[in-house]
Amino acid sequence: MTTLQLIASLTPIISVMVFLVLLKLPASKAMPISMVATGLAAVFIWQMDTTLLAASVVEGILSALTPLSIIFGAVFLLNTLKFSGAMDTIRAGFTNISADARVQVIIICWLFGSFIEGSAGFGTPAAIGAPLLVLLGVPPIAAAVVALIADSTSVSFGAIGLPVLFGMEQGLMENGVSMATAQIAEHGGSFVDYAQFIAMHMITIDLITGSLLPLVLVCVLTGFFGTNKSFKEGLQIWKFALFAGFAFTVPAWMINYIAGPEFPSVIGALIGMAVVIPVAKKGWLLPETPWNDFADKDENIKQGAAEIKPTEAKFSQIAAWSPYIIMAALLVLSRVVTPLKDWLNSFNVSWTGLLGTELKAGFATFYAPGIFFVLVCVLGFIIFKMKPKAIKQSFTVSCSSMLPTIISLGASVPMVKIFLNSGANAAGLQSMPVALADLLANTMGAVWAWVSPIVGIFGAFLSGSATFSNMMFSGLQYSVADNIGMNHAMALALQGIGANAGNMMCVMNVVAAATVVGMAGRESEIIRKTMPVALAYAMAAGTIAFIWGGF
Repeated sequence: MTTLQLIASLTPIISVMVFLVLLKLPASKAMPISMVATGLAAVFIWQMDTTLLAASVVEGILSALTPLSIIFGAVFLLNTLKFSGAMDTIRAGFTNISADARVQVIIICWLFGSFIEGSAGFGTPAAIGAPLLVLLGVPPIAAAVVALIADSTSVSFGAIGLPVLFGMEQGLMENGVSMATAQIAEHGGSFVDYAQFIAMHMITIDLITGSLLPLVLVCVLTGFFGTNKSFKEGLQIWKFALFAGFAFTVPAWMINYIAGPEFPSVIGALIGMAVVIPVAKKGWLLPETPWNDFADKDENIKQGAAEIKPTEAKFSQIAAWSPYIIMAALLVLSRVVTPLKDWLNSFNVSWTGLLGTELKAGFATFYAPGIFFVLVCVLGFIIFKMKPKAIKQSFTVSCSSMLPTIISLGASVPMVKIFLNSGANAAGLQSMPVALADLLANTMGAVWAWVSPIVGIFGAFLSGSATFSNMMFSGLQYSVADNIGMNHAMALALQGIGANAGNMMCVMNVVAAATVVGMAGRESEIIRKTMPVALAYAMAAGTIAFIWGGF
């Protein structure tokens, strides 16, 4: 591979870095430009067949319909809760649990945030959790940092399993055929079954790395933002922090083992909250004296939280939480009850032979969780007795907020498809990810256990999404595993864990978290705090994987 061809194969990565990170263009502009740049490099340098390139764009647009429906449904539900006043009730419920800021951070960011990640994903937990912390007296910059760090382990199963079920499946497709055909056949014949196997590797590693994150959260909180800058003050609640860690990861492991990667974050977090909140209220595993000692607290609150004001709760906690509880029940029933699952899948739409090629795409019309979100929203209108004006607001705000996402996802998926389908070319080259994999395997194969999650971090940092990172690099990870004799599922698991870690510091999530707490312009300060944690998390996962074996 010549230098020019190497640059061409790196175009998706280089272009995203230049336009999104360096030039700071919004994703709705950066991703279409990056898609065009990737297409030009594929045609003029990689000499990709133009018909296949056009078909790849069509495939990408059609493939984006399923995640877009899920994202819209999740946003619609959040806005329904917001405009009905139910979110105020949920917020008020958290204030009565504990006066200890460390406990509040664990419950809101780690447990509630994991629940939001499981149901909505795409950076939503930090955007919701950070303002809640500010309302409870946590300085805005601290709230943004800990909310971002917490939004990591649960990302494996975020947005009803999209990072694995959609991101990895699409990332492994090459010219309409999955690279993992043999492995899929070994695990039930469906990618869903293979995804469950990959996810078992991820959550098993996170039984250690993920379970330690609540302790990391409170140490960051006290060590960087406390008056005494003392990590020891965070370590004081190590028993409670570890208990909260395992209260999520153990149920998540069990749910993935039983039902697959769609529910672990949703149900694991609900179980975690049901177990941890009573313990916190009783004060068990906690020091007698609550901690709430922040440096420059009054000044920070004044600067960052002027627009975030508490409001009176209008509903009971059960009523406010009922849409999420119903949503969780619908998801479980639709995935576990075989007759219902088969009936819903009978409405799926598929397109084959795109533009005369072998490429294909599909849309899960009723099986995709998006339809359940919308159904739950309609039930929410009734439960919360919403007036027509509030219903209209929740719908119109959701629709208007989707436009940038539609553009970003509508360009990102085709870009990845061009990247993956570039094997049909006149230059006699392998596809771009396979060519890169060959290069990386020859230069870094011996230390791939640690390089693999860094690749995942890099993808999430650039694209703003673990799903996008998995789409971009799952094929590369799989090819490297082929070249060095590594367990494929382990390589993909490390890719996923790295993408989760990248969620802590990706540009779009940081911007969103900083904005909602009034800290816009201080994004670099936030990234400097979250980056070391992300790297340590990834390196720890790599070390565990190396000890585990499969290399």
